[in-house]
This record gives sequence, structure tokens and C-alpha cells, in this order.
Amino acid sequence: MKKIFTILCLLVATATIAQVSTDTLYVNQKKVSITKYVSVGVSMTNSEHFRVSNYASVESGFMYENIGLGFALGRGNLKGLGSKNDNLGSYFYEAKSSFGFPIGSVTGSVILGYGGYFNSSRMFTEYGIGMTYNYKSFGFNSSVTNWDGIVYLTPSVTYNF
Repeated sequence: MKKIFTILCLLVATATIAQVSTDTLYVNQKKVSITKYVSVGVSMTNSEHFRVSNYASVESGFMYENIGLGFALGRGNLKGLGSKNDNLGSYFYEAKSSFGFPIGSVTGSVILGYGGYFNSSRMFTEYGIGMTYNYKSFGFNSSVTNWDGIVYLTPSVTYNF
């Protein structure tokens, strides 16, 4: 299980704005769409040590109109990933939300998140902005967020279903 989780964490995610609809819900006799998504990517900061200062995560969630809710799992840094010294305390969980709005052919988003590390009382917040270009069922994303007090640039790919 640890190896599967490690492989998933290599991929990385960020909140994204999904535009492909597969589920329909009626609220007050108004048809609204719910889109589920999974997103992977890597979050990078300005540092000389790539493996120590960057993190990977995978996120899954849903979009209801232009509001997104998701849950991310990842690793706080890439150093020691998959080694025998790897432990659960290096991994994090995060609840995320986003609000999307159209900007021409892309979708902008405001991102907010709150999470913590497994086996630790350490908690963190995330906030920032992002952009997504959607092509068929895929979203190509880039975001700039302040995550745990550090600014990260996060490219990611999302699959909407």
C-alpha cells in the first residue's frame, strides 16, 4: 500500500476548475451539473534543492457549478521518497475549496485549503490563484499558492469524469 501511495504522490495535484459535466442534479427545479475530477502534479518553489523543497500530491473532488471541493494527499518533500526510512509523518492531507470564473478561453480560480501532516499536530493553510485550460475531459492547470508559509508554483493535469 505504501508503494502505491508513493507512486500516486509522485504525480501531484492542485485545485482545478472542471467544465465537463457527467452528473445532473435538480435544485429548486433548476438543472445543475456536478463534475468529479482527479488531479496530479508537482508544487515547486525557488530553491537549489529540488527534492527537499518541492512536494507531490494527488487530489480528487467535485465541482458544483463554479464551486469546487476536494481532498488532497501528498508528501511534504521528495527527499527519501520510497526509501526504507520513509514514514507516514512525511505525508499530508488537505481539504481544499476553489471558486472559478471564466477569463476568455481559460478559467481562473481562487484556492483555499487547510490540512495537516499524518502522525503530527502540525497544521497548515493554503491560499492562492490558478488558471486552467480545458481540452475535452482534461484540464491543464497552473497555480500560485502560499502553502504552509511558502510560495509555490504548481503545474498539474486534471481528468474530469
